[in-house]
Amino acid sequence: MFWYYFFNILTMPGVVVHELAHALFCLLSGVKIHRIKLFQFGEVAGFVVHDEPRNFFQGFFISFGPLIVNSALAIFLFALFSEPWARFQPWLALWAGVVVGLHAIPSTGDAKSLLQMANHRFWRNPLVIVAYPLVLILYILNILKRLHIDIVFVGFLFWLGRFYLKG
Repeated sequence: MFWYYFFNILTMPGVVVHELAHALFCLLSGVKIHRIKLFQFGEVAGFVVHDEPRNFFQGFFISFGPLIVNSALAIFLFALFSEPWARFQPWLALWAGVVVGLHAIPSTGDAKSLLQMANHRFWRNPLVIVAYPLVLILYILNILKRLHIDIVFVGFLFWLGRFYLKG
């Protein structure tokens, strides 16, 4: 039980950024937010309750917001990681990059919300058929999270930030 709370507190900033990414895309697309819970212990670490998006693109960006924002922020933080033996700041950037990157993959709740939106919009706009493979990808990624694919993803983000951006 101790390790559960320890891990959740250690990775809390990643959950907060994840939920703020949903909220950011709600604000950018003009979708009204009713309630935000940035962090809590339990099955669902956080959530954003909002109106149903008016179109597919709004729903897509709200659902995929954490993948965009958390990934970009993690890459930036990993790019700051240098000379770890000299100071503590590089280690702080590394830790922040890891915890933000670990929560970049949208949850099954995000996939369910995108699926529900696609189902409601299908007869009005058959182009939302594009959403179904995306929803499937989100469900597969969440299944693979049990095999720690999120850690592999963080490694990829580290490579991008540390070696690709640094040149």
